[in-house]
Amino acid sequence: MKINPTPIPVKGLISFIWKLVRKQCWSFFFIFFLSITWSIDSTVWPYLLRLIIDTLTNYDTNRPDAWGALKWLLVAGICLWVGVEVCFRTRDFIRARAFPKLEADIRMEMFDHIQHHSPNYFNEHFAGSLANKISDMTTQISSILQNLMIFLPTVTSCVLVLLFFSEVNPLFALILAIWIALHFAICFFFTAKCVKYSNIHGEVRSTLAGKIVDSFTNNFTVNLFSRFKFEHLRIANFQKIEQQKHYEAQYYVALMLLSLSLLFIVGIITVNGFLILYWTQNKITTGEVIQVFNTTFNVIMILWIAGDIMPQFFKSVGIASQALSVMNDPQDVVDPPQTPPLVVTRGEIIFENVSFQYGDKKLFNNKDVHIKGGEKIGLVGYSGAGKSTFVNLILRFYPIGKGRILIDGQDIAHITLDSLHKQVALIPQDPLLFHRTLEENIQYGNIEASKEEIIQAAKMAHCDEFIKKSPHGYASLVGERGTKLSGGERQRIAIARAMLAASPILILDEATSSLDSVTEKFIQESLEQLMQNRTTIVVAHRLSTLAKMDRILVFDQGKVMEEGSHDQLIAKGGHYAHMWRMQAGGFLPDKPTDIS
Repeated sequence: MKINPTPIPVKGLISFIWKLVRKQCWSFFFIFFLSITWSIDSTVWPYLLRLIIDTLTNYDTNRPDAWGALKWLLVAGICLWVGVEVCFRTRDFIRARAFPKLEADIRMEMFDHIQHHSPNYFNEHFAGSLANKISDMTTQISSILQNLMIFLPTVTSCVLVLLFFSEVNPLFALILAIWIALHFAICFFFTAKCVKYSNIHGEVRSTLAGKIVDSFTNNFTVNLFSRFKFEHLRIANFQKIEQQKHYEAQYYVALMLLSLSLLFIVGIITVNGFLILYWTQNKITTGEVIQVFNTTFNVIMILWIAGDIMPQFFKSVGIASQALSVMNDPQDVVDPPQTPPLVVTRGEIIFENVSFQYGDKKLFNNKDVHIKGGEKIGLVGYSGAGKSTFVNLILRFYPIGKGRILIDGQDIAHITLDSLHKQVALIPQDPLLFHRTLEENIQYGNIEASKEEIIQAAKMAHCDEFIKKSPHGYASLVGERGTKLSGGERQRIAIARAMLAASPILILDEATSSLDSVTEKFIQESLEQLMQNRTTIVVAHRLSTLAKMDRILVFDQGKVMEEGSHDQLIAKGGHYAHMWRMQAGGFLPDKPTDIS
């Protein structure tokens, strides 16, 4: 499997982080400002200790008089200690509120963006991988900001230490400046590779997560064909790739830390060597020795911590940038600015010179179709003839290449998608249910519906009977994608949901294909009630279900070959009549045969 890393949109990541941080700009300002307290703590304490030691040394022959000079230094030390603790604890409380809100904002920002993609987008992306990228973005942005809370005090400490060391002896400031410059040079030298390989690893890890979720989602098929070993080997192959990319990312981290370790050894030997030499030559006091010695080790600790987390920082930048790629995916079906809602009065649908293609395959070319308001239309044709595409274009699941689709004279490309879907109810062939209660799944058709309205819709769809037999009735969970229900039960829940929606335009896409003949009879009666005073489009392979349609459109390779009522088309003796004779068990074959 070859991985081609995409350019990391660091500027885009910074903009995304700032967009969310500025919602709590004052909270994060104080979090970072108070973090600088660490710099003061690590540099001012050694300076106070130097003053105390030098004072004790000066009063060594007259110790009783030392208290007058020492007391103010001790008061300053107590104030420094109390001030540092107050700043740290205040920062902790602000952080405890700010970061959970930030993570919640990240999740909702990404969820809203991804959720508004068309069904075609989700057909091309693993749901598990998308969910993993939301999780990655949430954790990695928090990690980036937490690391910045260390980097800022580190830089401040370096500046303060250089000032303090300059006051002791410029040579120590020079040594430290060279040390710090080399430290950051080594870190940034490895930055590019850390980011590159972390970016690759983040993408591979998301792919692996998507593959695992895909296998779990299709566990029934795995069991049915006993493909446990096959799935293990398949996942193991992706896991091997992930492991290799993870190793490559960690390898450069290890090289960076090794280089920093060698630099620290050289730096410590150099500083302490000159420190001892200058003290023996009486060029610095004992207090200054203690100050430089303690400050050096404080700086070592801070620089080491910063160097240790820097790979994690750049890894977080890489993973977050990769996760941000989903936010850069343009939404393929969007509402133009200031778009009005759809207002349906009659339910008239017109395809006006519509052209559409899947990739290189042209399906519709200058198609014209007129469906009158309240008319009941049947769509029939072999698989791939264009029936489902016709329905999907009405729902604006895909943008058309040319032409217009009008509902009551309103171009659906220039009305809000939300209002369109409220006015058009679809009962699909294979409905997917949420892993929620039966009541919640039915109520999805109208979230404002009362319990009585939900039960009434369930009765009309003939699912009240099996719901009452469920362990918890309407409060029973249906399982992921409705796996606890049979195909016919899921279909009836979908019908009840559409009944509750009460939309003026109704689309039935093989809505009764999963039902037994007895249940279908009852459902047909309910559907006839539902279709009254509504524009209805029925897609069916079982041609007998189209007998009562006002008009039937016969599709073949994206074209309407014939149209008319059932009786008219039978009398015509054309394609429809041929398909009627070909039916086996009431269903239309998937492929056409020559007309005899």
